[in-house]
Amino acid sequence: MNHNGYFAVKLDKTWTDVIKKNATMEVVRGDHITLAYKPDDVAFARYTKLVGKRVNAYIDELRRNENIEAFWVSDMFYDSYSLTESEKVLKRWDDGAPHITISHKKGLKAKEANTMFTNPTHTEERIGYVEGIIEWIDLK
Repeated sequence: MNHNGYFAVKLDKTWTDVIKKNATMEVVRGDHITLAYKPDDVAFARYTKLVGKRVNAYIDELRRNENIEAFWVSDMFYDSYSLTESEKVLKRWDDGAPHITISHKKGLKAKEANTMFTNPTHTEERIGYVEGIIEWIDLK
């Protein structure tokens, strides 16, 4: 059974404000990193245990095409209190690339956004760091 919602790293407001300043398209996002969309029971059980954990995420690139733009996330860690051996690597459940959608054109369907992943027209090195908390977001 798939659950109707998704797990995400909900970014702290300070970071969302910074990310949103980079928006160049009509629909501005910049508030989360999806971990598992409509997860099955196995993924749901795994990520439920992580809800409330603080996450550090590292950005290494800005990608854009004519429809959408996003920051690429190179690494994510939870239970990270500076550089220690106790930090744990956090990954997406599927094979998708972790990213923070900055903005996109109106009417863009999620499936169409995949073109940015496979065929960006613009890439730019951007080194950065954001923080957030793992949450379950219900799609009602």
